Amino acid sequence: MTFGPSYSFSLVRMYDQRWIDGEAPEALQYYCLYVFLLAVNGTVEAFLYSVATEEQLQRANALSFIFSTIYLCQNALLRQSAGAGVPSFSFMSCLPSGWTYLLLSGVITRISERKFLDPENFWPTFLIHFSIGLTCFCISSLVIYCRERTLINKIIGSHDHSD
Repeated sequence: MTFGPSYSFSLVRMYDQRWIDGEAPEALQYYCLYVFLLAVNGTVEAFLYSVATEEQLQRANALSFIFSTIYLCQNALLRQSAGAGVPSFSFMSCLPSGWTYLLLSGVITRISERKFLDPENFWPTFLIHFSIGLTCFCISSLVIYCRERTLINKIIGSHDHSD
């Protein structure tokens, strides 16, 4: 999610130059967001299915259907109203401790794409853009590793058990 949108043009350009004039780079940017949201959804569902009983799962599925129906009806009714909104939920506590570095890396690589990447002079400018992204990736990875070392060690340690 952090680096995908900023490098979608470059990837499409390297794959086939004819596609950069169309909507392929923008479609790839949205696809990166879509894959991220699917990953979050899958993680939440996996957690739910790992800790819930059969009765709780059936209840959760029924409630999910009911709330989805309510949301769709509410959305259809309130779409015409100006300023109709729902209080937002803050996901700040759900994010990893290095999320600010990932966000900053995403902004930096996006700026890099717009300032340095020249479609007419692709390869030399791509190397600059790629170097900036690689630097951001290394810094973000190091920060996340240092701050999430305990969690990473627990995950690695969970594979050492014998069943």
